[in-house]
Amino acid sequence: MQVTEREVNGLTVVDLEGRFDFSSRREFKDTMERLQQNGVRHVVLNLDKVTFIDSSALGLLVVAHQNFKLRQGRISLAQPQTYVRQILDLANIPKMIPVFAKLDEALMGHESPAACARS
Repeated sequence: MQVTEREVNGLTVVDLEGRFDFSSRREFKDTMERLQQNGVRHVVLNLDKVTFIDSSALGLLVVAHQNFKLRQGRISLAQPQTYVRQILDLANIPKMIPVFAKLDEALMGHESPAACARS
């Protein structure tokens, strides 16, 4: 999986591309830890180019969410492909982490479940 970061309207967007699975755990964890150490409080994970997600990746999302929450931060997920969205839904991830159909919706920072559109 490729992980790239960018800043959009003062928020950190992490673009993920490829298979988000056990083999990509180190890169994802290192990126999230570095962002926290740098004082980033809101991260939007752009999933539009993630083609596959497994249970270890779901666990990483939950741990990252908890770590940011402990520091009064948050994570949002944006633009998951249909397959990835189905896996997120099956694991009840949207009950913990806001999932948005579009990146600009996530950047606006809506947190209520009603604002989280299904893709």
